[in-house]
Amino acid sequence: MRKRIIPIVAAALCLMLALSGGACEKKGRESKPAAKPAQLTVLFSSDLLGKVRSCGCVIKDMGGLGRRATYIEGLRASVDNIVVVDAGDMFGPGLDFSENAAELAFESFSLMGLDAFTPGETDFVFGLPFLRGLVERATFDVLAANVVDAATGLPIFGKEYSIKELRGGLRVAVTGVLDESIRFPAYINTSGFKVLPAAETLKRLMPELKQKADFLILLSHAGMERSKALAAEAPGFDLIAVGHGKPIIKELEKSGETIMLATGGEGQYLGRIDLKLSGAGRIDDGQMRLVPIEDSIELHPGVKELFRKYGVELTDKEIGKK
Repeated sequence: MRKRIIPIVAAALCLMLALSGGACEKKGRESKPAAKPAQLTVLFSSDLLGKVRSCGCVIKDMGGLGRRATYIEGLRASVDNIVVVDAGDMFGPGLDFSENAAELAFESFSLMGLDAFTPGETDFVFGLPFLRGLVERATFDVLAANVVDAATGLPIFGKEYSIKELRGGLRVAVTGVLDESIRFPAYINTSGFKVLPAAETLKRLMPELKQKADFLILLSHAGMERSKALAAEAPGFDLIAVGHGKPIIKELEKSGETIMLATGGEGQYLGRIDLKLSGAGRIDDGQMRLVPIEDSIELHPGVKELFRKYGVELTDKEIGKK
């Protein structure tokens, strides 16, 4: 947990500097008025890999967007401040994953109230124009700060980051990057965009993020080891949610001062971290766990309707058939 300077000690230091002709200038987050103490819950996921339905497993049936939506809706009724994020590879890379399933997934995430999403390489399987069309209709922010238009050099989805102001005045900034070394499958047309070095992009953004927000989240579609490296190369993020390669972290883990988060893949678990914050978004306490998306959770009727809309069948387990 972060150490804070006790205000009276800070004031004394400033007075001593002033008497000696020095300056006492606060920088970064300390230059802004402190947000009120707050509770913050962050739900995180990645690497759905097209598994919009449950696994259909005989022993323990898990996963499915319908169950996930029900869990999130129930949680919203019990917590004050919630941010929901996903670190990419929503779409499946196989030939059995259709454009209808992709549209179903995007609309389901909108229904759940997803706040921010950083696409991975599989999310480009139907081409950049198709993905851009989904982004235009989505109610959540699609953030890929280091993925730029090949012609203009501008972020291909418009935003490099987003800021959500929560109850009590807490400002949460979210940005996202892809690892520039990731190889896109050969059948994906990458001529319309290029992936810039992630660390350099984050270093450029960090002063602006610190100035505008109290709490910083990075969606890193870069795998675990590269994401830990980014935490060191671009320090300052409070949380990093990791995608690519189905990484999983089962207990609270930090890289430097940054908490690392990962759920594994295929939607069988949803990550949840509950934080107690004080001052300008500083973490006083936190508890992280993986929530199993079990068959005891009812399917959300809105998601069931989306399955009907796009002609995608639910599993027998999801509809109650033996």
